[in-house]
Amino acid sequence: MEKLYAGFSGSSARVMPNYEALTRREFYDGDLVSETGDFSGVDFEKALSSPLAITRITTRTELSFRRAPQHIRKNRVGLRVLWVALTGSVRIVRATGTTDIAAGRAGFLDSGVPFSATLKRSSDGYHSSYQIIIPPDLFMSHLHEAERLSEPFSLDTREGLTVRELLEVLAKYGDRLSDKTAELMSRSLLEATADHLRNSGINMPRRQKLVDRRLSDIENYIKMNLADPELSYDKVAVSCGISPRYLCFLLKANNTSFSELVWKNRMPKARDWLVSPKTRDYPIHEIAYMSGFKSAAHFSRMFKATYGMPPREYRSLHRTESQQPVDTARDCGRYAETETLQAA
Repeated sequence: MEKLYAGFSGSSARVMPNYEALTRREFYDGDLVSETGDFSGVDFEKALSSPLAITRITTRTELSFRRAPQHIRKNRVGLRVLWVALTGSVRIVRATGTTDIAAGRAGFLDSGVPFSATLKRSSDGYHSSYQIIIPPDLFMSHLHEAERLSEPFSLDTREGLTVRELLEVLAKYGDRLSDKTAELMSRSLLEATADHLRNSGINMPRRQKLVDRRLSDIENYIKMNLADPELSYDKVAVSCGISPRYLCFLLKANNTSFSELVWKNRMPKARDWLVSPKTRDYPIHEIAYMSGFKSAAHFSRMFKATYGMPPREYRSLHRTESQQPVDTARDCGRYAETETLQAA
């Protein structure tokens, strides 16, 4: 392996210019911080440059690397990182939470999202890990299912051991391989990682499809406008920037209807207002108008169809229980019946 840096020492002021030049060439822009203020006992060894960049990092001091929004704006590379911890651990902090990659485990990192990564030492004061830089096209070709995977995963399975062995071969012989062999082995490493993830039963969050995002927009608009008595099919479509025909397609594709979306959100809201300490003294007709009904009579009919009793009786029954959570699941079974009544 090529020694990028080996055992360099000195203050941050002396080291940082050299390190910044290294990161621009080998990795991606960011700030490096040493726990002790010096960088003695830190080794960066380059095993492979293309098509993957594989670097082994060993250190006896805790190092932290931070990639902030200004770094991303300056250097939007879109790279993915597969970090494999050998000794010690890697702690990654993102806006979505903190992830600890322990020894024998691996985890993904997106260089397009702000993060900090801290290399933590083991009990014997030593850290060792591989950082594998994956270009966007190779990541999407082999690991697209892991695009949103942020949790670490173990390599202690048959497929996981294959990943580790392929990585060790590339680390040991990478600088001696021809370009063609390096590419074939790099793709094999990524494909073996994908096989391992699929066969390990790891839950990999899926990218939200456009159809799902559109349906979410529709539901959010309905929830925000439940009090609008003029809430209608066409109004929701226009407000969400889609045609009524496409709205119909989205609802059918998700086995639901416009009225079902409205009533499954409107009726629980009205029920909660009836018994909430803040609104339980409001007149029934005011609760009806707050819930988007044009008349108290219509509200009473719909409420009885959904919950089996008129709103006034429901309020009286639950007045002493208003501090307790209402069982929403128990009442959900009547929504289809509600829709039928509304259509009538």
